[in-house]
Amino acid sequence: MSLIKRLFGSGATPHQAILMTPHYLLSVRRCKQRIIEGSARQLNVPQAGSWQASVEALRTLLQQNATHPLRLPLEISISGRWSQLAMAPWSEQLLRPATAQAFLQLQLMALYGEAVQHWQISSDDAPYGQPRLVCGTERALLQALRDVVSQTGHRCHRIEPVLGNLLRTLSPALAPVRTTAWQAAPPATLQALAIIESGRLTIATLETGRVTTVQSQPVSEAWRTELPQAWRRCSVRTPELASIERVAVVNLTPATPHAAALHLVPEALPAPFFLCAAPFGEAPVAQAILPAAYADGTLAAEGRR
Repeated sequence: MSLIKRLFGSGATPHQAILMTPHYLLSVRRCKQRIIEGSARQLNVPQAGSWQASVEALRTLLQQNATHPLRLPLEISISGRWSQLAMAPWSEQLLRPATAQAFLQLQLMALYGEAVQHWQISSDDAPYGQPRLVCGTERALLQALRDVVSQTGHRCHRIEPVLGNLLRTLSPALAPVRTTAWQAAPPATLQALAIIESGRLTIATLETGRVTTVQSQPVSEAWRTELPQAWRRCSVRTPELASIERVAVVNLTPATPHAAALHLVPEALPAPFFLCAAPFGEAPVAQAILPAAYADGTLAAEGRR
């Protein structure tokens, strides 16, 4: 029996979940979607901003894994900065593979321009006549991730936008941060989700587990006070949001002492929002990592060109 099976049991499927963002990586080990205690890590990305820098940070993280007795399969989630989401209206062209891809590409090009020609585009399988959730990610980024995973001797179960990861894994975490003064439970069915990343807010509404609308907008570090106004802006574009009573908030911003203090105070979020438990664990304040490509100046030189 393998070491993984001896530690976790033959029926479990432990894996390492990694969130890639422009400024930091979040990493945690999970078993049956539950976080393994003490496994959460938060790492800063040197020369932050480009996906190339984050990929090199990922390489360093995975190389560090090589000395660990448990080289778990990976699930990589990509920040909303690099995995653009939109809703595509229904069209008969979606019924034919030969025309569906071209139709979805045109929908994204209307929003993001000519860069879409270099993206890999995928969509959900919404029922006939319903809008589809579309995701576009730069092909070069996806290939770079596959290369790093292969070169470091890992296996990868999936690469997906962070929204996809949250929709799969929120069930055990879909409880507000609990204190003795606040024990309210969220509704049984998740109706709306607000994802907070550094400088970015993504709001998605759901029906029977399927995304029905998705919108993104900038936010500052004071996103807690900006949520109501952001929700009102979304409601102007999508009036049916007014009927939603609770909105689950997932905070993916880096841990700081100030943020950690607010995280423990549910009252810091005004109604109708409630803060979910951290899906990538409660990591300590970020550690800096220095990918090999920076040591000789290679990646820094590429960034200046």
